[in-house]
Amino acid sequence: MEFKGKVILISGATGGMAEEITKKLSKQNCKLALFARREDKLKELSEIVKNNGSECIYKKCDVKNQEDIKKAVDYTKKTFGQIDVAILTAGILVPLPIETFNSELIGESMQVNFMGNVYFIDELLKIMKKQKSGAIAAFSTLPDRRGVAGWGTYGASKAALSWLLESLRAESKDKYNIDIITIKPGSVLTPMIEGYHRQGAITSEKAADIIVKGIKKGKKVIQFPLGQVVIIRMQDYFPTFAYDFLPYEASKGDGFPKVDEE
Repeated sequence: MEFKGKVILISGATGGMAEEITKKLSKQNCKLALFARREDKLKELSEIVKNNGSECIYKKCDVKNQEDIKKAVDYTKKTFGQIDVAILTAGILVPLPIETFNSELIGESMQVNFMGNVYFIDELLKIMKKQKSGAIAAFSTLPDRRGVAGWGTYGASKAALSWLLESLRAESKDKYNIDIITIKPGSVLTPMIEGYHRQGAITSEKAADIIVKGIKKGKKVIQFPLGQVVIIRMQDYFPTFAYDFLPYEASKGDGFPKVDEE
């Protein structure tokens, strides 16, 4: 896929990886539609895009609000006449210690990380099915097949998204020529994981480079960094007793909050 002249929608555009993706795409002479909650940051980013030679529109959007998402997609379609690519990055990372297990936190994570993407996909498919073309790339997570102690709320919301994307991929391509791409980042140095040290983490610039190249090559799944991919995919095949034997405190990672029983 060549990005020149393409209309590309990016949700969560002011986040660490998304901002770097936006900057890289802005040099491809494309048309970018940026959406996020921080309007001041969107304005700054749009100026960078325009200075790099691409067209840009932006609007405040909260992915928990289905009407915001409908307006974002409609605004993009009305302005540019079509949507060729959507990169859905918005998400939240919330630790969930067993000592303070909280269903409200799980509900919020599901609303942002899963339903926010569902709302976007719902609106995007309406347009792309008529176009008989398009690509939707959404951010899941690398460990999306097995639970990780302390991160159940994040993992569950992302695993649900991975399952949904995979269930759509073959049929959307065959019937409507729409590519569904699952992006599975491991540890990336962004504000989201600030304070949670993970060995082998890569920079957001490097992650953005991998993602942009992966979409351009038409990859169905983009997962990184390589070292973590190897380890986590090996663990996917561990029998249950062996997986449960892994030290769960180490799985939580450095910086995980220490809490007392409520």
